[in-house]
Amino acid sequence: YWRPSLLPPTLIVYILVISPILERMDTRVIEAFRPLVQTDDASFNRLVSEASRLNLALEVLTFGLGGAFGLWFGHWWLSGGDAFWLGLYVSLSAGLMFGVLGWTFYGAIASTRLISELHRQPLRIDIFDIKPFEPIGRQSVIVALVTVGGIALGTLFGVGRAESVGWEYWIAQASVMIVPILIFFLNMRDTHRVLAEEKKRELEAVSRDIVLASRALMKRRAAGESIGTLAEEINALVSYEERVQEARTWPYNTGMLRTVVVSVILPAGAAAAQIALGVLLA
Repeated sequence: YWRPSLLPPTLIVYILVISPILERMDTRVIEAFRPLVQTDDASFNRLVSEASRLNLALEVLTFGLGGAFGLWFGHWWLSGGDAFWLGLYVSLSAGLMFGVLGWTFYGAIASTRLISELHRQPLRIDIFDIKPFEPIGRQSVIVALVTVGGIALGTLFGVGRAESVGWEYWIAQASVMIVPILIFFLNMRDTHRVLAEEKKRELEAVSRDIVLASRALMKRRAAGESIGTLAEEINALVSYEERVQEARTWPYNTGMLRTVVVSVILPAGAAAAQIALGVLLA
């Protein structure tokens, strides 16, 4: 029982440590969006305040529901034991852990609501320069790595040696490894949407210009008139179209993606370490 009983305090400390980091990332995203949102400072600040406001009743409710589930889970987990103090500790610590997790998830939902609201505002977008959106990519990396850390802690402390040798356990581990990558991309979905829409508008506009210029050129040729600079204009438009087609619509670079992909092996490493620890202590 000793290793799983260490999971609640370890996970609570982990959440308390990473929470300020996530809050700083949210602040950087908001600061990056200020030049992009086409509104005055007062309206922008009001938007941020309203979209990020937390409901105290919902905070208490999510903490309470998580705590109630944790108390039930801790009691169920040690239902066959007769150690009163151990059972009391596990029930209370599990209740506190799940309560903190519930409260944290509610805060994460509120943060997601703010980011989505910012993306719905009129934005100044340069499809050839998406650096202003890269804080979203960096935030996605941090969130994915935080998820990996939580999974690794759960693997190290939450599973006994007997469970870890079953094929069901390893199938579950393989599935869990996909979660950080999914979170990485899902956190950027709104940014991808607005960039893809802007790219589509640019492509449609330049495509129309190419068609019009090509028709004008053919019309002049048919009439035996000089085509002037139309050929050069068409070449320039085609070159511009190619640049637009190559423009990125996901606000991450190769280094960010590599970090996330490499990080998914950590839960597997944690599982191997957990098994080795169980063997050594057996």
